[in-house]
Order: sequence, then C-alpha cells, then structure tokens
Amino acid sequence: MALWDEEGSGYGDGYGYGEEGGPIIEQTSSSLSHYEIMTLARLLAFGLGVTGEEEEPYLLQVKNSVSAIKDILEQSHNASEAIRAEAQTVLEAHAESAQEYIQQVEQPDPPDFHPFVSMPEGTIVRDLPDGGRIFTLADGVLVRVNADGSLVSISRDGTAVTLEPASGGIVTLPDSRELILKPETIRVTHEAAGIEGLPLDIDPVQTAQGRYRVELPGGYRLDVSHDERTAVVGNPAGTVDILAIVRIEGVGEDIQVHLVPGGAKGFTAAESGHKGIIEADGTIHLSMANGLDLVIHFPENAGTGEEYGNDDVAPVICEERE
Repeated sequence: MALWDEEGSGYGDGYGYGEEGGPIIEQTSSSLSHYEIMTLARLLAFGLGVTGEEEEPYLLQVKNSVSAIKDILEQSHNASEAIRAEAQTVLEAHAESAQEYIQQVEQPDPPDFHPFVSMPEGTIVRDLPDGGRIFTLADGVLVRVNADGSLVSISRDGTAVTLEPASGGIVTLPDSRELILKPETIRVTHEAAGIEGLPLDIDPVQTAQGRYRVELPGGYRLDVSHDERTAVVGNPAGTVDILAIVRIEGVGEDIQVHLVPGGAKGFTAAESGHKGIIEADGTIHLSMANGLDLVIHFPENAGTGEEYGNDDVAPVICEERE
C-alpha cells in the first residue's frame, strides 16, 4: 500500500506524513476500509500529539477536563460533608434539648420538705392556712409543723406527741424514725434566744418553741427555756447546773447560794467554777469557767420558772453556804 503526498507526487517525507505533518492518504486506493483506517490513524495521531501542531493534544485536553471535573466534584463533596456535619450537630443539639425536656416532664422537681432536709418516700406535703404544714407519711403518721416552728407527731390512732429536736437538729418520732431539720430553720439570733455575750460565730439552735441550745467552747452546753425562765449548763465532766430564780441546783456538784439585797441570788458552782447572780425578775448573769460572761433575758410574758403543779411546793434553794 503506497502513501502519497497531497500533490500526489511521491511518498512525502518517506515516513507516511506530508509536509504539514499529517498522515498521507493514498489518492489512488479504491478500498473503503483503507480510507477508514487511515482516517482513524490520523485522528489517533492528532490525539496523541505526534502531528507537530502547537495545540495541546486532544487526549491531554480530555485528561485536563476530567481532572477539572474531578476537582469540582471533590469540592462539592467536601461542601456537602461540611453541611451534613453542621446539620448533624444541630440535630444532636435538638435531640439533647428534647431529652432534657422529657426528663423534666418525667422527673419533676422533688417536693419541698421544708423545714426537713428530707422525708420518707411517699410523703405528701400540704400547706395549712395559718402558715403551718402537714406531712402525711406513707403509713398514715402525720407530722405537723406549726407556724411558730413547733413540731407535733400524730399517730394513726390520733395520739399527738410534741417533738423536740435533739443535737444536730434530729427529730425522733415515737416509732424511732429520725427526721433531720434544715440548719437554717433551727438557728436563731442571739436576741431571739435572749442570750447576751455569745461569740459572734456561735448561733443558738431552737430545739422547741421557747427553748434554745448553744454549744460553747470547752465542751460546755447551755440550754435556755423561756417558759420556765431557766438556764441549764452542761459541763464537760458530766455535771449539770440548773439556774432559775426559784431553783438553783447542781447535779453531780454542789452550788453555794447566797441572798443578795433586792430579791436577787448569787451562786458559785464548787467543781465547775461557774458563778453569777440571778435577778428577782429571773435575768441570769452567768460568768462561766471558759471565760464567757453571759446575760440571759426572758420575755416579760414568759412563765415564772415554776415546774410544779399548783398543789406542789417548789423546793426553792435559798440557803447561804459558807
């Protein structure tokens, strides 16, 4: 098969290409397949860039176009992933908010058991018109907190018992169950307790209506009863001193008592070393062995300090001892 140049005069450059660098198709061939093959060869040569033309080869252009399309697809994919991640974050935030709402609906805030820290499971709280509250325990026992702060337990048979908080604000029911009062409900001011001279960082604790307790430095304890107009001092050694205008007595130790003009009484505790004067109106001036000088006042409408019935005779200690 001969290859001719475009002038039809020979073989071109001898390598099957004419002067313009393209394959020469023989003009005299009558075979259709020959023309098709040579056309494909020319296209392939152009695509491979072997024709010598300055334009980039066709296949290279296709490759570059495909690379550009790939870059665009990658950018689109990355943008889609970023949008998906952002949408996922928003969905998770909505899911978390929904879960919190569900928990709040399913788990409502616990009931307010004021003045108690907590109550047995199943307790129902009901506010009273006078400001008090009633706590109905699961077994039917009632605990009433009066507006004045006093506590009463009412059993299922209707028996009412006044409750007095012990040390630490612990209230013991008749069936031995213990309830704990919130600290802020049992602490009162020095003025409310009627006690002068206490350190500023020590607050009296109200143990019942008109009753107050103070833990003092050195292991001493002071209990004051407004209704009985009495102060009781507990000493570290275990002795107890009862101080009232109608009764001055030591339990576990002797107390020397002497009369003072105006109806007052002076006293000195032999072992603990406390001493002081009780005025005729019941005001107690107490100088304690730990260095505290206290003055205990009682309300004018409080009792006389009498702990006995109308038919009893109070064992008033008013003798003078040397």
